[in-house]
Amino acid sequence: MPRWRLKGLARWILKAFPDHPVTEDVTADDILGDLRRMKVTHFFNFIYPIKVEETDKLNEFNARFCQNTPGAIPFASMHQDTPGKAALAESLLMREDYVGFKFHPFVQRFDPWDSRMDRLYSFLQEASKPVFFHTGFEAFYNLKMPVDQLERLIKRYPRLPMVFVHMAFPEMSTCFKLLDDYPELYLDATNVLSFLRPEFEPMVKSMPDGYRVIEELLEGLGMYSERIMYGSDHPVGMGSLDAVYRDLEELPVSDKVKLDLSKNTAMALVNRFLPQFDWGTPLVRSC
Repeated sequence: MPRWRLKGLARWILKAFPDHPVTEDVTADDILGDLRRMKVTHFFNFIYPIKVEETDKLNEFNARFCQNTPGAIPFASMHQDTPGKAALAESLLMREDYVGFKFHPFVQRFDPWDSRMDRLYSFLQEASKPVFFHTGFEAFYNLKMPVDQLERLIKRYPRLPMVFVHMAFPEMSTCFKLLDDYPELYLDATNVLSFLRPEFEPMVKSMPDGYRVIEELLEGLGMYSERIMYGSDHPVGMGSLDAVYRDLEELPVSDKVKLDLSKNTAMALVNRFLPQFDWGTPLVRSC
């Protein structure tokens, strides 16, 4: 994100988690350095406007940043009050190589099923471009995003590819069931795998389903890995980038599942929705 948004993002996460390793003066170069150190070849770069006047400048920033950064894969976004959403989306997709759109409804302060978004969703459904939604972690935001409401949105736009980022944590098992009924739905396990760390055991044990939540998570990852991705949320994920990747490395699943989560599903999604993407210019050459 631009420096002015990165600074605000760092302040936000440090207010919630004072021990988080991010610093208020974090820069794009710092983030890219971390990704290179972890041998990341490609990454999704998300932006989302908090104010209506940020829509154009954030989309412009992300397009230019990803054009100039090998391995960066751009996604567009817009504010819920941005006028002419469908026309703007069409213009953006014609001018720039965006894979799709990303929204963080809790931070942007709107519901995914908000009627102001209808024309945008209708356009994206016809254009076959995916929409990523932050879902879950309601207790952290002190807001609600019921999965049944999200399902109603899918039913309204059954051909619109959607990605439920964070798998509506802790309602992962419900999301797995949705995969059976809705072929255009994908999930994302970012920040979810961290709850297998020993320090989260007391919290997991206190959940209504207790350890069964972890069992269902592992079962679902094994069954649906070809429709699930895993990201880092770096620089404001669940600790350092090393810790986030360690969560994946230590996951008690097959190597095939790990490869789907970290690479194959994301690559298939990009190839489907942005077939012209050039995989030959990575951030780091793979060994």
